[in-house]
Amino acid sequence: MDRLKKKSILTKGSLVFIFLSLAVMLGILFWTTDSETWDYFRKFDLYYVPVLLVLASLKWVIDGMAFVSMAKHSAHCNLSLKRATYIRLESNFVGSVVPVLVGTVSMHAYLLHRENMRTGESIAITTLRAILPVVIFLFNIPIFFIIHTGLPSDQFFTSLLKVVTIPVIVIMAFIMITLFYPHSIKNIASSIIRKWGRVKFFHVERVLELEEKFFKEIDHFSKIFRIFLKKRKITLILATFWILFSFIVEFFIAIAIIKGFGFDPPIIKCLAIQFLIRPIIYFAPSPGGAGFWEFTYLGVFSMYMPHKLIGISVLIWRILITYLPVIIGGIFLSREFRHDSKLREVMIEKGKIPDEELTYDENTNNENSK
Repeated sequence: MDRLKKKSILTKGSLVFIFLSLAVMLGILFWTTDSETWDYFRKFDLYYVPVLLVLASLKWVIDGMAFVSMAKHSAHCNLSLKRATYIRLESNFVGSVVPVLVGTVSMHAYLLHRENMRTGESIAITTLRAILPVVIFLFNIPIFFIIHTGLPSDQFFTSLLKVVTIPVIVIMAFIMITLFYPHSIKNIASSIIRKWGRVKFFHVERVLELEEKFFKEIDHFSKIFRIFLKKRKITLILATFWILFSFIVEFFIAIAIIKGFGFDPPIIKCLAIQFLIRPIIYFAPSPGGAGFWEFTYLGVFSMYMPHKLIGISVLIWRILITYLPVIIGGIFLSREFRHDSKLREVMIEKGKIPDEELTYDENTNNENSK
């Protein structure tokens, strides 16, 4: 009876995602649209409709190629591009309605494991897939210093972008230092956590638990990244290329929307600005990045379009980038549930695959890399 009363994690997450997304989009449309908006909308160049659909589809296919390139060295798994794309879409659905990265990562790992990939290797690949965008975001350091002087200082969005980008770069640099020098970071973190423990407000047991969990994650990510860096450099380069390519295709969707309304943005500069804001979206804590995605791209569109068009442009962009993939991923995941009762039970009740189901095995990964 308790189980019948208990709403699933996915159901709760889906409802939060839907209502939050609706609230944000309705607020944006109310703020930005007027009678002229719909006149401009009817004049949207229909040539760009198939272009946008192709770009939106291509993004997920290219993203799937990152998994295919990383899975090639597996002795037991022959992952097809079609299946890899399905896995990305299904995990995207989970990541949108369960606002924790671990839900997406564990979902990836479980689905890859079902493709006859060994457990340790499936976790290594999915963890690497989560790390590589952070590596790519390091390009933001030279991008920021190259274009920041050319950004108009009188626009609120560009001023905000200048302020936000530096802390984001510092965070990404910290993550990369953690991957290469985990022991130094652990020593610093340990001293900080111990000082917290002296404050009466914090419970000592909770502080020690936090320390243990933090150190475990540092070792886990660093170990996996180092294995690929030492023994699978080509795989690492290929996967990075496909993820970067996927980002670029995604960025061209916004450019195509702007062009569809008859405006001509400078392509290189528009790509660079989207690179700068992508880390903010990547680390967004809300379901499906609701609120973060919309407001960052309101700023992007406002640089090249009048106020009356930026809201409807964000809606078109959000449909292509998020809403359609989430719907398609949800359909694929429901089919997955019909063939895997264990996955259905675990995901519905917990929202993620438990750690005991997915335990990283360095020896297994080493065997497969030989």
